[in-house]
Amino acid sequence: MQKRYWMLTALSLLLTACSHTEVALDSKIDLPQQYQQTAAAQGNQQISHWWQQWRDPQLSALIEQALRQNLELAIAQSRLQEARAISSLAGAELAPQVGASGSVGGQRLEIDNNLSSAAQQVVGNNDLSAKGHAIVGGVVASWEPDIFGQKRSDADAAKYAEMGAQERVYGTQMLVASEIGDNYLRAQTVLQQRQILNRSLQTLQQLQRYLKGRFAAGQVTAYELNEIAAKIEALQAQQTGLQAQFDTYQRSIAVLIGQVPQGFKLNAKQMQQANLLQHLPQPPQGQQPGSLLTQRPDIRANAAAVQAYAAKLASAKADLLPRFDIQFLWQTGRIDLGGDLPPLKGWGGLASIGVQLPIFTAGRIAANIQAADARLQTALLQYDQSILQALAEVDSSYQAQFALDQQIRQLNSAVQKATKQAQDTQKLFQYGDKTLDVALQTRLTALDYQQNLLNARLAAGQNLLNLYKAIGGGWQAENTF
Repeated sequence: MQKRYWMLTALSLLLTACSHTEVALDSKIDLPQQYQQTAAAQGNQQISHWWQQWRDPQLSALIEQALRQNLELAIAQSRLQEARAISSLAGAELAPQVGASGSVGGQRLEIDNNLSSAAQQVVGNNDLSAKGHAIVGGVVASWEPDIFGQKRSDADAAKYAEMGAQERVYGTQMLVASEIGDNYLRAQTVLQQRQILNRSLQTLQQLQRYLKGRFAAGQVTAYELNEIAAKIEALQAQQTGLQAQFDTYQRSIAVLIGQVPQGFKLNAKQMQQANLLQHLPQPPQGQQPGSLLTQRPDIRANAAAVQAYAAKLASAKADLLPRFDIQFLWQTGRIDLGGDLPPLKGWGGLASIGVQLPIFTAGRIAANIQAADARLQTALLQYDQSILQALAEVDSSYQAQFALDQQIRQLNSAVQKATKQAQDTQKLFQYGDKTLDVALQTRLTALDYQQNLLNARLAAGQNLLNLYKAIGGGWQAENTF
């Protein structure tokens, strides 16, 4: 009966040592059943490759290239490899260590007999010589049984740290894709803004010529001339900075795709043909709050951090318990001295079992446990904070997207009406019912509405990118890109 008891105890200790350290993520956040602002969403639910839904081949090619060549992503991958190596190293501590040793040696001795004749008559007159060799080999083994799971906890902590590094790779993928999309939208906005400014400048210059004629006739004052001249100079100043803005976005994209900025060019013709700003997809449907826990890399990374700190806490607590070690040494060898002496040979072994138990540490172990527990509590709080922040970001992004869509519809209607009014006013001018300045002013008003519409479309595109990030779109598991 007693023997059975000790066997069960040993088995229990062995199972404890082999078990992984994992804690339940007892988040204090009660996830809602659904979002408040997603009911009107009608877009594609699959957003891991959201750029494929934007129907711009150049944008898709740039993002795919960045996911292969971006240096920030390469840095994150390198750090992941480091974390994997550290995890493997921690896991290796669970296994025994075995080594071998050996040595081979030889000797030769020659001594001339320089003794006197009288001495040689006593001991002989032969020279002295000797030779020999020795061969020794052995095996050394050591093992520290993980009876109370400290090494397993250390290995688990390293494994969860590796998982956190993997999530940072996914997060970098998501950010790189979003940054390329943002710079691409800004560059396309500049191209369209240039067209609007050119038409506005032409209209203002035509209005300036008309006012100069009326000024010569004494029908307007210098105030009107100065006002129109100031507007022309303001537009020309905007035009001056447009190329610099476009080139800045272009260089940013070059860096993101891992290419030298000098010489890199976006295909402006393809951008104009795709006309991305006027064909933005609808926000994705079917999103649920519970999906955030598996879709957002930052939340997943925080969850891995909680598990890592839990494993470190378990390791710190194991310092209170005994530690055992087993040492084994076996050696054999042969020594041959030559001459008439027989060779010496033999073998030997040594085994030892040791135990180490902390008795007095001046509170070091307790303080380390308290620090590890505090780090775990901090990680849990950060996990909860990331969930709250994500919930707010998703609903805010959806609400902003629908508001911008409504704004775009209203501005588009205003542009159509203003354009028709400009056409009607031009006809009235041709029939003599309106003066040319009125016709030109209505045309400028329509162009101002077009600029407002362009700004709203850019804001909608940028917010859609933020929505993808809030949901956790734009990445896939390793080796799937």
